[in-house]
Amino acid sequence: MTCLILVFVLLLGAAAPSSAATISARFERTLGSGTAPALIKEYGGEYIPPIQQRLWLEEVFARLTACVGREDVEYTLTVLNSREANAFSLPGGYVFITRGLLNLIGGDEAQLAAVLGHEIAHVEKKHGVNAVLRQMGLTVLAEVGALALDFISGELVRLAGATLVQVLQLGWGREAEFEADAVGQSLAVQAGFDPIGAIGLLDRLAQVNSSEEPVHLFSTHPDVQQRRQRLETALGSFWSEPVVVGDSKVLERLNQGRNSDQSGRTDPKGRYMLELSGQPGGLRVFDEQNREYVTWVPQASVREAAWSPQGDYLALLVEAEAGGEVWITDRWGYVVEQLKVQGDVAAFCWSPHGRALALDVVGPGEKRVMAAYLGEKAYVEVSRGLTAQGSCWLDDGLYFLHNGRWYQTQPPEVVQVRIDHPVPVVLQRKRVLNPTLIKEGNTYRLTRPALTLP
Repeated sequence: MTCLILVFVLLLGAAAPSSAATISARFERTLGSGTAPALIKEYGGEYIPPIQQRLWLEEVFARLTACVGREDVEYTLTVLNSREANAFSLPGGYVFITRGLLNLIGGDEAQLAAVLGHEIAHVEKKHGVNAVLRQMGLTVLAEVGALALDFISGELVRLAGATLVQVLQLGWGREAEFEADAVGQSLAVQAGFDPIGAIGLLDRLAQVNSSEEPVHLFSTHPDVQQRRQRLETALGSFWSEPVVVGDSKVLERLNQGRNSDQSGRTDPKGRYMLELSGQPGGLRVFDEQNREYVTWVPQASVREAAWSPQGDYLALLVEAEAGGEVWITDRWGYVVEQLKVQGDVAAFCWSPHGRALALDVVGPGEKRVMAAYLGEKAYVEVSRGLTAQGSCWLDDGLYFLHNGRWYQTQPPEVVQVRIDHPVPVVLQRKRVLNPTLIKEGNTYRLTRPALTLP
């Protein structure tokens, strides 16, 4: 074995740098292709999703792989027939996701892009092959990043494959996971997906992991809270730098909106009328459907209230000990989320899509504007250190006032997945169970249901 390693080093030193990269990619493909069949079998074989889900999955994967930097890797995606929530990748571009994780993600394409982007990042940064080389004691080759594949024996390839399986179970390492998080989140943004998906995925997995469901994704990775903090901090880097607004039409629209009533108290769905008193005792609401008054959040003192643009949620600016907080209720007045930041929330406004809020936050000697993502409870200071207030969220970005002038900043562009040639869902006739009652004297007997077509 030692002789083989020495031969590798000597041959590698004689190889040209350009050919070394090609040999390295060839070794990665050989290592990944040799290991993949055993892992597929271990996870119950390949699962073929329904056609609609498969087209959606392939489109998300195609958009991500179109943004990668390595041209020497051909990426493939395989769905494994396993209930456990897991995903992993092998050197050479082999990416796997389990049926259990797909079911957990549902139709959230941002979360799907997050997990696939994370696994693609492992391949892009050669975390798998480098971990194998280090485990085998070939640290010199790991640093160079190449192997003379044409000259190595099959025995060493098999040994490397066995080592890959062992290392895969242990994880690529703390720093490799942090790097895959960062690269995967950036890759998702380049492909047109919301970077908040990575945080939402971590939160969802943490919730499921506390139950009895089999979840092994990230089980060997760094602490979830550390990863979440890093991903949340990175969100701000995907927002554009604030720029001064010079368009007269936009300025007129902003000033008109600032001087008009933008309270958002009118229910977009036309059922509720809100009455604000600013006093303790909750929010008084008139229910047009039942023609009666009800009180929501009776334990709170509500300063302001505004419906989301779609009318699914109501945001309340509530008086708290540390200053203003924003509570989110559903359409029945139940609190589903509380947004708390350092400082006093003086005002807020909804994003056009209704999944985020802009918060005017007043702290000791500062005023800033933050974007709060609902559900994930993630916050981004979009004013970038400027003294800011008067936030106003329009279709083309988030605006705020700084020294009497309007500034604009934009979140990363999100492009919804669309299938160019969707396969229509076929409506099938379903059989109906029709039991029969038979009278026998003074009693009735229920017969076995007959299968009939509707």
